[in-house]
Amino acid sequence: MKAISHHNLPSLAVLSFRGSDALRFLHAQLTADVAALAAGEARLAAWCNAQGRVLAVPWLVGGDDRVLAVLPRELAADVADGLRRYVLRAKVSVSDESGTLSVAGIVGTADVPVAAGAVAARLPGDRALLIGPPAAVAAACAGLQAGDEAAWWAMAIRRGEPVVTLATRGAWIPQMLNLDLVGAVSFAKGCYPGQEIVARAHHLGRVKRRMARYRIEGKGLPAPGAALLDDGVKVAELVVAAGGDPPEALAVVELEALGRPLADERGARRFVPAPLPYPVPGSA
Repeated sequence: MKAISHHNLPSLAVLSFRGSDALRFLHAQLTADVAALAAGEARLAAWCNAQGRVLAVPWLVGGDDRVLAVLPRELAADVADGLRRYVLRAKVSVSDESGTLSVAGIVGTADVPVAAGAVAARLPGDRALLIGPPAAVAAACAGLQAGDEAAWWAMAIRRGEPVVTLATRGAWIPQMLNLDLVGAVSFAKGCYPGQEIVARAHHLGRVKRRMARYRIEGKGLPAPGAALLDDGVKVAELVVAAGGDPPEALAVVELEALGRPLADERGARRFVPAPLPYPVPGSA
């Protein structure tokens, strides 16, 4: 029987959206179809600027009286402030719960343990997010095998799920991060910031870069945004890397270079192509 593990995720924070217009508001701001997000359901989405460039890639989690957005802690305050500017007359409040709610990942079970005051939502695979006050999260995780945060990110990399950080926000449109391939972009919904550009790229097929997975040979992990080279020429930018055996990474790469081994700028690491669980347009 596979062990059930919990992974504390201190690098993640939570935004809370309350009010009768919470889902309608988020539906109008994010790329995904979130109008009917149910309690306990999770959905990946992107928040873009007017140029269609991704500013954040949160997991949205439906609740009974609110919607939660899980995203890197370093982005939480800026994203909350940015979204508040769009509230206008909508009946929704946006709050940064970084100091009151913690996040853990649960792996290896279809039944997610939940303590009073916590919320759980399943993700693709045998993973789930557990969100709540630190004491409630700790109580739910009691007795489970402890895992580290790096292992959680390695699982997300193998699933082909991107993350945007301070170093990379505004660098890519959703299709470059394969968000259209993992259900995080709806091309049937109405307007949201950057929608015209995202839709144009989709309908005209003008996506010249896509995200790919790599296994890393060499010591240390590159930082988000680091350049990756093919025969000395920059062809890719790193999205996220995580330790493991071997370490792995996701990178946005020019279509012509898909399937080729890459190197970092100093030649200290080699990036060997690895498969994703979904087909990538333009790949061999």
